[in-house]
Amino acid sequence: MSSLGALVAALQSRGPLDRSYSEMEALLRGVDGWPANRPLATRPGGYTRTLLYGDDAFELLLLNWDLNARSALHDHGGRHCWMAVLTGHLQVDDYARIDDGSVPGEAQVEACGNRLLNPRDLDLRSGPFDLHRVSAMGSMPAISLHVYAAPLQSYLVYDERTGRCHSAGSTYDDTLSSLAFA
Repeated sequence: MSSLGALVAALQSRGPLDRSYSEMEALLRGVDGWPANRPLATRPGGYTRTLLYGDDAFELLLLNWDLNARSALHDHGGRHCWMAVLTGHLQVDDYARIDDGSVPGEAQVEACGNRLLNPRDLDLRSGPFDLHRVSAMGSMPAISLHVYAAPLQSYLVYDERTGRCHSAGSTYDDTLSSLAFA
């Protein structure tokens, strides 16, 4: 097992896009979690995004999911995103965008499966039409670790019912110094 500080150091020495999927999987599965004595920002019924580290090559975030929290259906702005569940359980609902993206503000999407992620399970997103919705499941909150290559600045949020989409900007609820998790 390794600390989040060790993960940052490893990714600083060789970025996530310079590694194979199996290398990233090993790095993320090796993280020993977030210390219980270091509380994260919370949002009742929702989730928070805490920036742990960011540079031009990647950013590392912890998402703290309250009971029954659910993200919007979204893409990742063309960025690669690795998500590892540290605690709790998350359901990932996968979607495919079935239009060509040529009409701004419009998007046709269809559900294409779902998976329950347990601690140490991973999810990888890449490409502009790789969409999902994430929901906390079970009787306890969840914490997930996210690596974006490069930092996520904007992405699209989709409304499957209306066939519309809109741009959203990436925000943080909190920013922690690297000393907080070394």
